[in-house]
Amino acid sequence: MSRLYYKIWADAIQRYWKHHPKQPWKLNVFLMMTWMHTLNAFIVALWLKYFDILVIPILEIELFPGNLIDAFLSFAVTFSPPFILVNYFFIFYKNRYEKIVERHKDFKYNYAMIYSLSIVIGAFVSAVLYGLVKCYF
Repeated sequence: MSRLYYKIWADAIQRYWKHHPKQPWKLNVFLMMTWMHTLNAFIVALWLKYFDILVIPILEIELFPGNLIDAFLSFAVTFSPPFILVNYFFIFYKNRYEKIVERHKDFKYNYAMIYSLSIVIGAFVSAVLYGLVKCYF
């Protein structure tokens, strides 16, 4: 499993270097991959909550008028910090990304794009299904 994790990271870094060679890449790739991991945790937490296996308490933030921004901030503050720490220490601490990119420099598949699209589609489908199931059952 860790090999796939590092392959996804190596692919994301190399593709970013290829398509945006003059832009600062660390923060952009870090935020994109952390966001994908956060969405993945959201999908798992959503279905664990539905099946009454585990309910993860979400920190309620009420700073802005309306619900949309507050809901996003609550989601981000609840699910992102573990992945920020894990991604930083596994990839960027002491420039580990150099070794990871060197080890996984030959990539035939677009691992990062496949992972990102599958997580976004999975989050969308899960949210819609969860809403439908909660509404009708």
